[in-house]
Amino acid sequence: MIKRIISSLLSIFGYQVKRIDKSLDKELGNWEWFKKYPISTIIDIGANEGQFASEILKIFPAAEIYCFEPLPGVFEKLKLNFIGHGNMHFHNIGLGEKEEEIEIFENEYSPSSSLMEMLDLHKKNFNFAVKSEPKIISLQRLDNFYSEIKKGSLLIKIDVQGYEMHVIRGGEEMIKQADLIIIETTFQRLYKGQPLFNDLYQYFTANGFYFAGNVQQLLSPVDKQILQADSVFIRSVN
Repeated sequence: MIKRIISSLLSIFGYQVKRIDKSLDKELGNWEWFKKYPISTIIDIGANEGQFASEILKIFPAAEIYCFEPLPGVFEKLKLNFIGHGNMHFHNIGLGEKEEEIEIFENEYSPSSSLMEMLDLHKKNFNFAVKSEPKIISLQRLDNFYSEIKKGSLLIKIDVQGYEMHVIRGGEEMIKQADLIIIETTFQRLYKGQPLFNDLYQYFTANGFYFAGNVQQLLSPVDKQILQADSVFIRSVN
């Protein structure tokens, strides 16, 4: 998610991000408050190499995690990163509102790969994530997995570079079961046709969730405007 972009920016200037105990504890502090929710199942949509899954496993080590990642090369790295984790389930597909074969723009920086066309604002701010190559991938609907995924207390994470509403429309029954939603929201469009924060805010608040804040924000390295945030929506209790 956002921390991947920060790591790449630092690497341009010769810095390498390494996890040590103190920094890890500080990073996990952003998520520590999730422990009050008895999450038993996590759906990781746009799993990439498992950055989010690795982090959230430290908060919910016993949770069943279902990862969806459409890019074959990235998917292989994802599986390798979790060898020996029996509670991980992997699907080499993308999610959308219908079943189809579709073109994805595979970016030189894999977390920026998208089913949506990249806009100049993204290229201006992140020059390490400009070149892309079209690839054909398979899409399915999240609701197709309704019977397979153990519901329990459910957390859904969505990080799909502008394709959020398509994923949501194909997974509305599953989303109705969720207790927590973590979704990358955007304040300035980086991809053509991308929904903005307010579009997603209106959807979730109209469907039984309340906005609980952001756990991370990404500022433009050019002018410091807020570009994105990892937003948290929690199921309202009537």
